[in-house]
Amino acid sequence: MANTLPNINILFKQRAATFTQRGGVAILILKDDTDKNFNTAEYKTLTDLELDEAKYTPTNLQYIKDALLGKPSKVVVVRVDVEKEVTDALNIVKSLYTSGWVTLVSETKADHDTLVSWTKTRRDTDKKTFKSIVYDPTTTPDHEGVVMLGNTKVTFKDNARGQKDGYEFLPTLLGYIASAGTDIGTTYMVMENLKSVLEPDNVNATIQEGKLVLINDENVVKIGLGANSLTTFTTDKKEDFSLIEVIEAKDLITDDIRSIFKNSYLGKYKNKLDNQMLFIGAVNTYFTGLAGRDVLDSEFENTSYINIEAQRQAWINSGKAEAKEWDEATVKRNAFKRKLFLAGNIRILTSMTDVDFPITLE
Repeated sequence: MANTLPNINILFKQRAATFTQRGGVAILILKDDTDKNFNTAEYKTLTDLELDEAKYTPTNLQYIKDALLGKPSKVVVVRVDVEKEVTDALNIVKSLYTSGWVTLVSETKADHDTLVSWTKTRRDTDKKTFKSIVYDPTTTPDHEGVVMLGNTKVTFKDNARGQKDGYEFLPTLLGYIASAGTDIGTTYMVMENLKSVLEPDNVNATIQEGKLVLINDENVVKIGLGANSLTTFTTDKKEDFSLIEVIEAKDLITDDIRSIFKNSYLGKYKNKLDNQMLFIGAVNTYFTGLAGRDVLDSEFENTSYINIEAQRQAWINSGKAEAKEWDEATVKRNAFKRKLFLAGNIRILTSMTDVDFPITLE
């Protein structure tokens, strides 16, 4: 029996059902010459890592343990020789993965600059949903895909390490942020391996500069606000885009829709209005499922639809000037060659952080 479009509804329902259970992948770049016989390794637990302890220097081994502390879905170690560049490691990441949280441990600004640039290219040009965590790059990334740590000093609970520069905490932060997914927010998430941090003189001002700040609160260290480095807001990237959990949800939704379209729709169905509407209906059912799981706001009309103006412009650019005068129904009926022009309008729920709750006592 031939495949039919309604099967896509089932796939979308399955994705919606498991949405909040899918933690992110933590990709940790390390330079290590201890064992040059591998470039990547994946670990889900400390038990997995114990089998490979001899492959790393003690310092790098601790970084991997730090990344596992937050319990991400897995930690991917990308190892390159000490003499190699960060670009060499990022080329490995690009060739093997399409998404994930990436960081490195380096005191060199240029390394963090490279990771910032790479992340922006992957997201803005390649449309991949990589995100990264950096420390003290030359300029503020100002991008929703890049988190920038704003603490210069952290103090670990273990006496062997004590106080360290902020960049040495990036593996721990990587694991915690990757583990959060869409189920919980990162704001006020406790960093279990820290005793204290050196806070900026003005925490709120530092956050407004696009930095993630760790704070000392009730004898524990917490993430003050789960924010990325985006500080320039537009009609396409509003203030919500500066929240880690919003971008995480948006990225997972984007990946789900692209994956199902690519594997279950692309090349199997003719590009005509009826088939487009069936796919849109399946996407809207998926949105309904996400609203039922508190990923999207159930009080909002989360919907996908044909992007009329983008499709009209495609016809105009191809030489069909009369498309300027088409009404919306005509634009919809005239699917553009092999391409679908779809858009969506959704409202992603975020964790409660601010409470305005006056109390009157008599």
